[in-house]
Amino acid sequence: MDGILYLWLIWGIWIFTTFMMNKAHPYRFHYSFICLVLLCVFPYGLKVGSVEVAVPVFVLGLICIHYIRIFSLKEKLYMLVAILAMGMLYAGIGLVAIYDPVLMFIDRNLIMALSLAFLSIFFYNASSYLFRMIAVAGSSIVGEVFMSIPLKNVGFLYPIGGPGYLDVLAISIGILLAVKLFEEINQLFNIKVQTNKGEMKNL
Repeated sequence: MDGILYLWLIWGIWIFTTFMMNKAHPYRFHYSFICLVLLCVFPYGLKVGSVEVAVPVFVLGLICIHYIRIFSLKEKLYMLVAILAMGMLYAGIGLVAIYDPVLMFIDRNLIMALSLAFLSIFFYNASSYLFRMIAVAGSSIVGEVFMSIPLKNVGFLYPIGGPGYLDVLAISIGILLAVKLFEEINQLFNIKVQTNKGEMKNL
């Protein structure tokens, strides 16, 4: 079922933020509320002209705008470059998969998700985790729009932000979460090693 990965990911994040996150965390309620909204609006779409746009796309777009508006001008311009580059790659892979699916040697959604995740890592370092998330979400929305334009011109009605797109986004976010977890474990391991070295020197 398309969209199941998205539902599982959002549900898992909601459980974490609601029951496992530190209750003193200032954004705990905000994260839980956003997850509930994304779950509730999953099945709905709106007509924009002749194109159907899924409601989660609007919600994700508003979240991206909310965070981007507090960035400095330099960060906004860099984010714009990252989103456009990643969006064009997303649309390119999607169009190739439609016009010549033989070239897709592995699953289309997986290729698109890996491309978004690794490009966000290329554009932003480990300390810019929020920037990575925004770049992935923003570029995927832009990529969906880029894909819909040529398809509409040739007579295909492509729904923006459908369940398949949400699965791609979920895989990308899942990869970023896994990378973040690995980086945290690696950092803790390095701190432990440095502490042990200091104790050995003291001896």
